[in-house]
Amino acid sequence: MENRIKTLVKKLRRFGYAVAAQGPHHYDPVCGMEATRDFFTLPYEGKKYYFCSDHCLSQFKISPHQYPG
Repeated sequence: MENRIKTLVKKLRRFGYAVAAQGPHHYDPVCGMEATRDFFTLPYEGKKYYFCSDHCLSQFKISPHQYPG
């Protein structure tokens, strides 16, 4: 089920939709899921990105320019 959600979020992102953070919540730019912990973070171009897992962090590191900031 989680993979289906990630796939849907990626497809929506291609059409210009994005998951926007509200309040102190952080969302993973790779899959769109809420990043509930500060375990997986990465500073990139002056901004701190939060990730839900090490897998998403690794995907971001491969090509960070493809994800919305």
